[in-house]
Amino acid sequence: MGLLDRYGAWLVAVLVLALCYGASLAVGLLTRMPDEDDFNVVAWEIRNIPGKWLYLTGEFFAGGMSKEQEDEKLARYLALSSSAVAEGSVDERDALENEAEAIIEGRLTEVLEDAGLESSFPLLADVQWVFPPVDVEFDEPPRSLTVSPRVRIQMIERRPLRPGFTLEEAVAREEEVESAGDVSALVGTLSGAATYPSIVAPHGDYERLVATVAHEWAHHYLYFKPLGSRYYESIELRTLNETVAELTGNALAAMFVERYPLPGIETGPTPTPEVDVFAVLGDLRFEVEQLLSAGQIEAAEALMEERRLKLAEEGIVFRRINQAFFAATGIYATSPGSIDPIGQKLETLLEQSDGVGEFLHAAEELTSEDDLDALLTTSDDTARR
Repeated sequence: MGLLDRYGAWLVAVLVLALCYGASLAVGLLTRMPDEDDFNVVAWEIRNIPGKWLYLTGEFFAGGMSKEQEDEKLARYLALSSSAVAEGSVDERDALENEAEAIIEGRLTEVLEDAGLESSFPLLADVQWVFPPVDVEFDEPPRSLTVSPRVRIQMIERRPLRPGFTLEEAVAREEEVESAGDVSALVGTLSGAATYPSIVAPHGDYERLVATVAHEWAHHYLYFKPLGSRYYESIELRTLNETVAELTGNALAAMFVERYPLPGIETGPTPTPEVDVFAVLGDLRFEVEQLLSAGQIEAAEALMEERRLKLAEEGIVFRRINQAFFAATGIYATSPGSIDPIGQKLETLLEQSDGVGEFLHAAEELTSEDDLDALLTTSDDTARR
């Protein structure tokens, strides 16, 4: 297959994925009639796909940039995405956005190939390439509304809200949802969303930005596998899916920044904070669970607020810590505040795997925690031989 034919096939793949994935996401995320505060997935796709195609087509015929030019533009984009940069630089950052997206897409594709994550494109079985194609838009992601009962920590609703929700609007929405007195609500921010193209918030942290892009690509990849196609069937499957994507994204990002270091951009282990947030929130979650099990709802809520204020004194700020907070963080089983054993089990699977590619290929077939347990048992038996 010639380069032009392959490029044309890639464009067709992107269109089909955008239409199918966007429609599926809209149905999956909106389980009741949408209102004016909801994120309109289909409208976002329609606004963003044409511009992406025009830019990529122009770049294809222009011949692209040298590695040095790519490094310079990407480093500048990251610098302009830092929160410390003055507002007047936003226009310059926006002007570099398409180039930064294309650079990261192309480089992440090469990392995915190195990780053994190529596959056959439907109807073109003789062509091995990364599918779905890496496709991202740096933009403000939607907000999310999570709802949990007050009597226990359980996600009973999570829906996307339009980007740009103000603090006042978030508080008002939470108060509206909580007005009946039996549920806890939290309007939170997201670093990315697995639309197609994915939406990733601009960020000045190189490895964190790449990790988010890779995380959302993992969702696109899993969408065609047993683990992803059943995403909305249960909280257990959502937890498996989100945690696999998180571990995959972090592992791929580490490979990415090692292969493509940028002049003047420091990467490496994050400095250890003075306060162990994982330990504090993990202990708090256990205490809250005990109080709720004993029917002491007000005591549990008072304890969460007390710990929130104590963390704020240490410079670690959470706007709210409530039952919905733990329900939202709980589906990422390696996150602070999660006590789900799925996180440790998936970390063990990654450690036992020969690279992130083997890990993702194994995890993509999971449909339950029991499947994960069986997979780990098999891995242990193989390692002993």
